Amino acid sequence: MVGVRQGTVAVVALCLLGALAASAHGAGEPDFGCKKIHRGKATVDPDPKGRAPVALGDSTMILPIPNLDAVGYSVNARGCRGFKEAVNIARKLKAKGHLPHLVMINAYGNGGVNPGLISEALAVLGPSRVLGLITAYNADTGHPPAPDTDVLFKAARQYPRRIFVLDWVKYSRSHHSAEPTAGAWFLPDLYHPNYTGADAYATFLATALPLAKTGHFPPLP
Repeated sequence: MVGVRQGTVAVVALCLLGALAASAHGAGEPDFGCKKIHRGKATVDPDPKGRAPVALGDSTMILPIPNLDAVGYSVNARGCRGFKEAVNIARKLKAKGHLPHLVMINAYGNGGVNPGLISEALAVLGPSRVLGLITAYNADTGHPPAPDTDVLFKAARQYPRRIFVLDWVKYSRSHHSAEPTAGAWFLPDLYHPNYTGADAYATFLATALPLAKTGHFPPLP
């Protein structure tokens, strides 16, 4: 009888966990799976004479989409996205005549990045556009920073008038804890921002918006 009761308790616990997960998604938590592409359109345009900047990212960018749209970014994000895919999206936008002056990429947490991919991104953007790269935490461990982060900074030093890096890891480190900890900006995996972190993420990326105007590459604040 004891074994039966223990089994019943385990089944009930599993059902409760399933119900909690379902209610979390029902409350607005996004699906971080690898299949669905999440999009958002900028509600303001920092460059009235051109297209709003675009942010291409992995699952880190999914929750902040409304926040990014509100500050002036159109967004295309997908869980598990790698850097190569982000470059290919930029290539497709360019072929349609929809690639803006400022392109932000946060998609190296899945598979890393190398100088060849950075060069490919620059070739797609061309010399008249600006590439923004965003640091990330390790997607597997939540530890800072993700592998190959040094590649981003080396590229920015090599192409100082075409590439800049926004160091999200450095900016968010003092809040790198999981909810419900007070002041936490992250979900329990310490990789994805929570709702407070999503707002902070968009606020941080907004510091690059002066670069959105065609022909401009002023120093970042």
